[in-house]
Amino acid sequence: MLWEYRLGINTRGALPSTVTSDSVPYSTVPYCMIMKILRQLALEPSDVFVDIGCGKGRVLCCTSRFRIHQVVGVEIDKDLCTTAQRNAQRVRGRRSPVRITHAAAQEFDYRAGTVYYLFCPFGAATLAQVLMRIRQSLEEEPRRIRIVYVNPMAEFLLQQSDWLQMKDKWGTGDTFGLIHDVSFWQADHA
Repeated sequence: MLWEYRLGINTRGALPSTVTSDSVPYSTVPYCMIMKILRQLALEPSDVFVDIGCGKGRVLCCTSRFRIHQVVGVEIDKDLCTTAQRNAQRVRGRRSPVRITHAAAQEFDYRAGTVYYLFCPFGAATLAQVLMRIRQSLEEEPRRIRIVYVNPMAEFLLQQSDWLQMKDKWGTGDTFGLIHDVSFWQADHA
């Protein structure tokens, strides 16, 4: 509640998913965990951070307080998208522009992104399509990218990808404040 008040946003709660059979219900990651992840990423001014399945925009709002090129949210649920837009407009301390896109993750154009964040927003079928789109974007726009996968339920897909390398993995018992595992991936096609 303190973080919500401090930022001037409302992202609390849990909601069932009714959009697609592959969507995961909306829930949140604790602020302390988000901030740990963002510090680990060492975001740079040129980064474009893409939250795939951004929900109400908690991670977007936290990321927008860093000086980076842009923060982008992708959300298939129209109501969550509207809430994320409202939160992005109201967040206190924003230092980066925020854009929310109402779209299916497997149809989004990933060419501008350099950092991709997923809090297990969907199952393996959709994740496979998203990873394919990100890889295609690298072929079209070569660059260094990073992927953060929180609660990595379909991590085997990243492990099987010959174009991604795991850089770090945090387990719930390894790091204070984690309620989900987190894996960090990288591809360098610059």
